[in-house]
Amino acid sequence: MNMPVLSVQERSLRWKVGQKTARCLRVIQETSDVKTFWFALENHEELDFKPGQFLTFTFLIDDREAVRCYSLSSSPTQSRQFAITVKRVPGGQVSNWLHDHLNVGDETRIMAPAGHFNCLDIVADRYLLLSGGSGITPSMSMVRWMRDTGRLGDVHFMHSARSPGDIIFHQELLRIDSQWPRFRLSLLCEEKTGEQGWAGYRGRLNADLLALLCPDFRQRKILCCGPAPYMKAVRDMLAALSFPMAQYAEESFGAPGAPAAAAESSMLAGTALTHRVHFSRSGREGQGSATDTLLDTALANGVWIPSACRTGICGSCKVRKLGGTVTMDGALALSDAERADDFILPCCAYLQDDVTLEA
Repeated sequence: MNMPVLSVQERSLRWKVGQKTARCLRVIQETSDVKTFWFALENHEELDFKPGQFLTFTFLIDDREAVRCYSLSSSPTQSRQFAITVKRVPGGQVSNWLHDHLNVGDETRIMAPAGHFNCLDIVADRYLLLSGGSGITPSMSMVRWMRDTGRLGDVHFMHSARSPGDIIFHQELLRIDSQWPRFRLSLLCEEKTGEQGWAGYRGRLNADLLALLCPDFRQRKILCCGPAPYMKAVRDMLAALSFPMAQYAEESFGAPGAPAAAAESSMLAGTALTHRVHFSRSGREGQGSATDTLLDTALANGVWIPSACRTGICGSCKVRKLGGTVTMDGALALSDAERADDFILPCCAYLQDDVTLEA
């Protein structure tokens, strides 16, 4: 009997919630403090994702679960194997554990791929990909996918690194640059260190360098990913240049601030309003301020809710609200049906009155 052939979009709809087991296939040392970890799902199952998306991982570290988001660095054309590229961070609980303890054959759990920072949802005739440090990973996924599928459009890839030895995927980028007629590679290094010389551009990205390296940047869609200070510097630079920010998108995993309306309405005579929170599953009661996320309120009251991105895009903290009112800033991971069923994302939800959560 002939089985129906499903498109990537149709296949991806089959997995929206829950976790699957992934096994580590190999580990590659990219630079002195960066490794790429390749995984596969159980039973040789395909992983359907858009180039630039991320995965939410749950690792068991010292008998406790740690949840983190990592952008995929591999191309979706390699659907039975997928990779993340992780930089060791001083004091980083998960990044250091991955570098020191995750080995071939080890298993972890992942949630479905997510994220709107990808070149299928953000379509353009001309791209400028800006990346700093390990923020190169989603851009590399996009470039690899474009190369694999023959979509060799007009792409300017501008990457900033600390030194020549810290340029992740350096040799592969040079090969792509030599083989792709409309691909332009610009590499910037802050310093020259070690045995490797550097004849390229030095210093940090600024308005003068941007105009020199990419004179037509205003006609391009800019996709940016990197450490928070790097992305803030890029945003400030583009704003000063009157760049149309509707043509700009970035990827970041961090805690959002409280909405201005929530913060303003919570302050009376200099005192933040507090509301009661009941956690039905754990049976706990607590209090929280309208200026704190419900996720922080839960943790402060001894209720653990899995979380990763803290920006409403991964969905790992999704819980059902059984009563009360909250405001949400973002919550991109929630579908219309989930919202109608009173699901919320505590990482970007703020109390408006007393609330009961199924947690």
